[in-house]
Formats: sequence, C-alpha cells, structure tokens
Amino acid sequence: MHPLEPRTEAILETIITEYIITGEPVGSRTVSRKKGIDLSAASIRNIMTDLTEWGYISQPHVSAGRVPSDQGYRFYVNNIMARRALRPAEEQIVIEGLIRAAGMEIRDMLRQSSAVLADLSKKAGVVAAMAVAGQRFQAIEFIKVAEARILVTLVSTGGLIQNKLIDDEDRLDQELLERYSRMLSDMLKNLDLRQARERIERELVQEKTRMDAMLAKALHLGHVVLSQEPGREIFIEGQSNMLDEPEFTNLEQLKALLVTFAEKSKLLKILDKTLEAKGIQVFIGSEHGLDEIETCSIVAYPIRTRDAVVGSIGVIGPKRMNYRKMVALVDNTGRVLTRLVSRAVAGSV
Repeated sequence: MHPLEPRTEAILETIITEYIITGEPVGSRTVSRKKGIDLSAASIRNIMTDLTEWGYISQPHVSAGRVPSDQGYRFYVNNIMARRALRPAEEQIVIEGLIRAAGMEIRDMLRQSSAVLADLSKKAGVVAAMAVAGQRFQAIEFIKVAEARILVTLVSTGGLIQNKLIDDEDRLDQELLERYSRMLSDMLKNLDLRQARERIERELVQEKTRMDAMLAKALHLGHVVLSQEPGREIFIEGQSNMLDEPEFTNLEQLKALLVTFAEKSKLLKILDKTLEAKGIQVFIGSEHGLDEIETCSIVAYPIRTRDAVVGSIGVIGPKRMNYRKMVALVDNTGRVLTRLVSRAVAGSV
C-alpha cells in the first residue's frame, strides 16, 4: 500500500465514513464541509485524484464522487481504525445476558450467538461449530426414554454434546444402562472419537468380549453411536437483514448471496481461516475468496477453550458496513462466548 500523509489519510477516512452512512459516492464538496478538513476544494480534489491512482478509492462515473475500494477499506481497518479504542466492555454485559437466555449447553449458546450477532448488527450473524469428531471423548451416558428407545448423550472434552436416539431391542433397564455407561467412559476416556471408534472395533473381535456378554453389549451400543461421524454445524441468522441493504437490490447479487447461505460449506471454509488466529479477523470483499459475494465483508472471531477449538463466529454484511461497530460487536461477543464455553467445559469435566 502507498503510505499516506495525515491530511490524505483524513480525507480517505472522511470518504469511507460518509459512504458507509449514505451509500452514495462522496464528492470533494462534501469532504470540504467536514470538520477538521482545512483545505481548499482544489487541494481536496488533487488528493482524491491521488487516492484514486493509488487504488484506495474509485470513481464509478465520470461526474460522480468517489467510493472506497477494497484496498481503501483495508487501510482503514488496519491503520485508522486500529488506532481508535473499541467500544467499552459494558456491551459484553448485554451480550452475555442475551446468550445465557438460551441455556448453558454449548450448542445452544453457539446457536443463540448467531441470533445475537444478527440482531445487534442488523446484518447476517453466522456461527460455525467444530465437528464433535474432532474432539476427545469425555463420557457417554445411556438414558431410558421409552420401552424400546435409549437417549445417548456423548460429551467431549471440548464441552460439545451430541444427543442421539437409538433402538433398544433388548428392553434394557436403566441400572444396566448406567453400568454400560461407566464401562465405556472408563475405556474410552481422552481418546479422540476416531480412536474411540477404532478401540471399540478392536475390542469387539477379542475372545474375552465374546465371553463377556455385558462387555459385548456395552461395546455394541458404543459402536452404534460412534459408527456415524456427526457433521459440522453452521448457524445463520439475519439473512432477511440483507434485503434492506441497497447493494442487494440487484436480484442476481441477492440470489448469489442466498445461495451462499444455503451452501454452508463455502462459509465454513472462510470461517475456518480464523481458527488459528488469536483474535478478530476482517475479510474485505474479494479477500475471502468467494466470488459470489465479493460485495460482502466478513468480520470473524475464533472460539477456543484451553483444550479445544470450539468454532468461530462472525458477521456478514456489505463492504459498506460500519467496521468500527462490527469489529467491536464481534470482538465482544467472541470474548463473552469464550468465557461461557470455558465455564461449561469446566463444569462437564
């Protein structure tokens, strides 16, 4: 990026903030009326010409004002915005109350976070959970819920819980199911779920298993649960918020956005880029690599406990978004969710 002098930087900031508010190209006259821009109209036009040549802004029409480019937004996020303090932490108090309203199960908190982000941002809120299969086995519990049905609860050390109903052809009683739970939990603890499945498969062919009917039944139940790897989940809320954005009055652009929301695997690839990061990540326009929604930016944050990567959260909106507000919101939500998930994990160990 071309380095900018303070007055040039001030003009770029004015163009970006004004465009975010109005959605209209910004002219030199508008810039000259802003507080702190103590330059003649001619000087402002010259600087705007320089910014255009350097790729920070563009001119959609010959007679129109300027609009920020992806490079201009990136400079704003990395330099101008980075020097300003984000919103104070009292926002976290509100966010925590909204997330806790869904309960303290991790899956519920993740799902609720997407709704909280959508509501507070007026954009699309997205949360991706890591697959349970990527976690380590902590415990398994069998609960009799009907004469021929058992609810299986599988808990990982990442605090993620998978519930599954299985058939009970033998009409087992609850006391026996609890013994099976203890046997499998002791045998498989701290293996990852792939290793746990392989351990069960090895044990099932052992001679001692064939001689021990109780062990054989416990292993059979465990195999039923672990033989199918659960897929990853992604929660998206606030898609309708995007209908209010002028960028999506174009039917083709709106259609591409909605298709991307439906084909969640593409969003997962973007959110996965945040998993190794230490904090907030901002993908502006084409930076995220999805041509279908290059008119959008994504602000994302990884959710990790001491022992596991749980997933990532984010806001998706047009490039013409209030980055200061979005970064503060996603950052505060990420910090709150990390605390809540860590507490939930500690309570499940």
